[in-house]
Amino acid sequence: MKAVWQLVLVQHRHDRLHFWLGILVAILPAAAGIALLGVSGWFITAAAVAGLSGAFLNIFAPSAIIRALAIIRTGGRYGERMLTHDATFRFLTALRNRLFKAYVAIGTRGRRSGVLLNRLTMDIAELDKLYLRLVVPLALASVVALGLLSVSAVVSLPVFLTGLIFLGAWAALSWISFSRSDRKVARRADAASDAMRLRAADLAAGRRDLAIYGGLDKAAETILAAEQRLTAAEEAEERRATCLTSASAFVGQAFLAASLAVCIWGAEAGTFSTPFAVGLVLVVVALPELFSMILPGLARLPRISLAAERVRDLLSAEPRDARSSTSHDASGQVRPNAPKLLFEDVTFRYRGAKRNVLDDISLEVGDGEVVAIAGRSGCGKSTVAALASRMLLPECGRILLNGRDIRQLDETVLRRSVTVLSQRPYLFNDTVSANLRIARPAATDAELWIALQHAALADRIAESAQGLQTVLGEGGLGLSGGEQRRLALARAFLTSPEIFILDEMTEGLDGETASDVLARFLKHRGNSSVLMIAHKQQELRAADRILHLPEPRTP
Repeated sequence: MKAVWQLVLVQHRHDRLHFWLGILVAILPAAAGIALLGVSGWFITAAAVAGLSGAFLNIFAPSAIIRALAIIRTGGRYGERMLTHDATFRFLTALRNRLFKAYVAIGTRGRRSGVLLNRLTMDIAELDKLYLRLVVPLALASVVALGLLSVSAVVSLPVFLTGLIFLGAWAALSWISFSRSDRKVARRADAASDAMRLRAADLAAGRRDLAIYGGLDKAAETILAAEQRLTAAEEAEERRATCLTSASAFVGQAFLAASLAVCIWGAEAGTFSTPFAVGLVLVVVALPELFSMILPGLARLPRISLAAERVRDLLSAEPRDARSSTSHDASGQVRPNAPKLLFEDVTFRYRGAKRNVLDDISLEVGDGEVVAIAGRSGCGKSTVAALASRMLLPECGRILLNGRDIRQLDETVLRRSVTVLSQRPYLFNDTVSANLRIARPAATDAELWIALQHAALADRIAESAQGLQTVLGEGGLGLSGGEQRRLALARAFLTSPEIFILDEMTEGLDGETASDVLARFLKHRGNSSVLMIAHKQQELRAADRILHLPEPRTP
C-alpha cells in the first residue's frame, strides 16, 4: 500500500493544479445532489402542509434554489469528468515516457518482450484507476461525511449519533476491505495474464512449425489453461467486489431505516418540522450511492498495489545523472588523443542476480581499431556490448566514448556515434526502404541502393518489381536468414558511426554466408572502430586485438 501512496504523491507533484482542481470540482455535483434531494423533499412536503393548512409559503426562493442546484449538479458532473480524466491522462502520458526511459536504463536483456509489453500496458491500465477510483472518491466521501456530521450536530444529538454510527460503519467496511485485500489472487491474475498473452504470441509466431509437427492443439490447450486460471482469479475478485457492494448496501438500508425512525421521533417531539424531517430522510437516501463510489477502487486495490510497486521500482532505477548532462560533455566534440571507447574498472550485476556478471573490467578500443571480446558462454560478452551502447548502465566504474562519460551523452549524439549489429536484427512489417531509413531518415534512394550493394543484397531486392518499395513480412518474412542479416548490415552502413558494436553478428549463419557478411562489413566500415563480440575463429582472426573475459564464477 505504501507504493500506492507514493504514486499518488508522484501524480500530485506532477500537476498540483489539476490534481486538486479535479477533487474540488468533484465535490460540487455530490454536494449539489445531496442538497437537491433534501431541499426538494422539504419543499414538496412544506407545500403539501401549506395547502392543507392554508398557511402562506414562499415558493419562489425554494424553486430558485432547486433550479440552481440542478444546474450545479449537471455542470459539476461534466466538469468533474473532464478535469479528473484530464489530470489522469496528463499524468499517465508523462509516466509512460518515464517508464520507457527506465526500461532503457535498467536494460531488458533476458526478459521476454511480451512480458515487458504486457506489464507496461497492464500496469498503466491499473494506475488509470488510482486517481479516478481511489483518490477522488475517498476525498469526496471524507468531505461529505465531515459536512454531514457538522450539520447533524447542529440539528439534534440523535441525528448526529445516528450519522456517526453509520458513517463509522462505512469507514470500518472500507478499512476491513483494505486490510484483508488478497494480493495472492492479484498475483495469480497477473501471472495468468502474462502466460496467456505470451503463449498466444508464441502460437502466432510458431504456427507453421506447430502445424507441421502437430503441436497446434497442445499449444492452444496451454493458452486455454492460462485463460481458465485468469478467469478463476477474476471470479474471486468479483466475489470480493460483490461482498463489498452487498455489505455497503446493507449499511445504507440500515442507515435509512434508523434515520427514518429518528426523524419520525424528532418530528413528533417537535425537535424539527415534518418537512425538515422528510428532507433529512431524502438526504440519507443519496448517501449509499455516494459512498459506494469507493468500492470499485477498493476491490481493485490489490492489483493497483502490485502495479504501483512495479512502477515505483522502475522509477527508482531511472538514471538521474543521464538527465543532468553538461553542455560540454553532450556537445559531441571529440577530445584529442582519447580512445574511441574506454571501460574503466566496470562492474555490472543484473537485478536479482547473486553474482556480478563483470568485475572491474577495463578495455580500450582505439581509433579505427577492431577489438574482439572472447570467452565462454555466460562470461558477459553480450553484457559488454549492451554497456558500450548504454542499453545497460554499470554498477561501478566508467565507460567513456571519445573521453566523455557515456552516461552524460545526449541520446541523439550517442545514437549517431554508436551502431549495434546483433545476431537477431529486427525487421519491421514495412517496405525495404522504410526498414533502411530507420538508420537515416533523409537517405536518398541512391544511397539506399549503395548500402544494399555493399551488403550484397542489391540484386536480390532488384528482382522484385517494387524494388525498394517491396513490403517485408513481420520480422523480415520474405527474406532468408542470411538476407535478413545483409539488410541489417545495409542499414548499419547508412549510419557511418564512430564505433560499431558487433554482438555475435554472424551467429546462426552457415560458414560461407558468415564469411561474406563479415568480409563485407570490414571492407565498407570506413574508419569506424569496431568492438566485436566473437567466438568463431574467422571473427577472431579479423581482430587487431583479442580480449578474453574470465570464466563466470559460481555463486
